[in-house]
This record gives sequence, C-alpha cells and structure tokens, in this order.
Amino acid sequence: MGLSYVQVLCAVFISSRIAEAGILDTLNWARSDKIEVNLPWLPFENETRCYEELGCLNITRSWYHLINRPFNVFPLPRSVINTRFILYTRLNPSEGQLIRANNQSIERSNLDIKKKIKFIIHGFIDTPLSNWVRDMRDELLKSNDLNVIVVDWAGGSLPLYTQATANTRLVGMEIGYLINYLVKNYEVEPRDIHIIGHSLGAHTAGYAGSLVPGL
Repeated sequence: MGLSYVQVLCAVFISSRIAEAGILDTLNWARSDKIEVNLPWLPFENETRCYEELGCLNITRSWYHLINRPFNVFPLPRSVINTRFILYTRLNPSEGQLIRANNQSIERSNLDIKKKIKFIIHGFIDTPLSNWVRDMRDELLKSNDLNVIVVDWAGGSLPLYTQATANTRLVGMEIGYLINYLVKNYEVEPRDIHIIGHSLGAHTAGYAGSLVPGL
C-alpha cells in the first residue's frame, strides 16, 4: 500500500527539521570521510590477526569509510587464497616454475637476480590463465630479457567483492615478503622490480609496494 499524502508531508517536514538542526546534511554526510559513529555492527573492530612470517593485519575505525569501505572483514586464510608465484623467463617462456621465498626454491629455478623482475597480478574473478596475462607475459619476454613472475591468487579473487577486496591485503603481504626476501638474501635492487596489476590486482600492487622501501 502506498504512502498517503499526509505521510509524505510528515516525512518531508521531519527531514527538513533534522537538516535545519544540523543533524543531517545529506550532501556533506555522503561525502564525508570523517563521520564519527558508533558501529556495533563493524566486524572484528580493533582485532588483530597475524600471519606467521608475513606480519599482522588489523581493522580499526581508521580503516572504516562510510562510502568507500562500509563493510570490513579480514582476508580469508592463507591456505584458501593459496597465493602462488609462477616464474617465466626466456629459458621457460611458456612453462612456469613455482617459486617461494626460500633459497632452495629460488636456486632451483631460472630466476636470474641480475635481471629485472616484473610481477603481473590478475584482478577480481580472474586467474593467471587469462589471455591478457599470457599476452603481457609474452610481450614482456619478447621485448626484454628479464624475469616475469605471475601472481596467482585465484583462490581469493572470487565473489563477494567485499571479501576479495579484503584478500588483496594479505596477497600484497605475500608479494612484499617475497620481494624483501630477494632484496635481503640476493641483493636484488628494489628499483629493478616493477609490479603490474589490473583491477583488484592494482590494489594488491599498492599494498605490496608499501611494504618494500625504495620500490
């Protein structure tokens, strides 16, 4: 049943009085990123979760934004996201090698630490098998003799978008840890590393880059 004329008038009157009182300025309210509100529904508020050698994440009020980030969740477990690093070089341009942040894995691979490293990160509802990832990998190797590392986080890139967005924080930590491992143990220069991301992959690249001084 629709609203009566009297109900509509009452709603308009109440809204105008609220606005006049300064309780709700709709335009400023929608645009503000400094709104102080009590958020009993904000999940995991002030909780911290740690991920072994990667470090810790938390969700606080500073992480909340009414418009851009209204729902805050932690990333899925590492075992679910299952971030993997797949190395391609001119020695193995189409058959990738899985590498990890440990000496045995790196030294058995074709990774040449004297050459530049390009990371490619796919986005939301995507995989490292996408045509654009393959094409970019091939073009990079064709134009330069370097290392291309494709980041596979398909386990965390699926819907819901809110959860996938949260997962990028952890994937960024995985990438940052690998890069810092190479910098510390193999004297790789951060300026020789380039992170390329599409869609949520670009968000992930930002998180990773923030963890690597000089990148």
